[in-house]
Amino acid sequence: MRDKLLEKIELLRQQMIEIGLERGLDHPEVLECSQKIDQLHNELLELDKNEVKSNKLKRNYYSLFLYESRAHFA
Repeated sequence: MRDKLLEKIELLRQQMIEIGLERGLDHPEVLECSQKIDQLHNELLELDKNEVKSNKLKRNYYSLFLYESRAHFA
């Protein structure tokens, strides 16, 4: 579940960047992608919270690293 959420977030992020480069950062589609990413991120945080409570997850095993204007999940 977590991996699918991370994959969706990354795909939407790439789509948002492409739209922003083509149409400008203030285009409504960029905002729509950003809102979808926020929603998926909130789902991911809720999933982690529930797994920590049920002792299935000791800590968050993913991190976000920014290198040269690119995001990488590890």
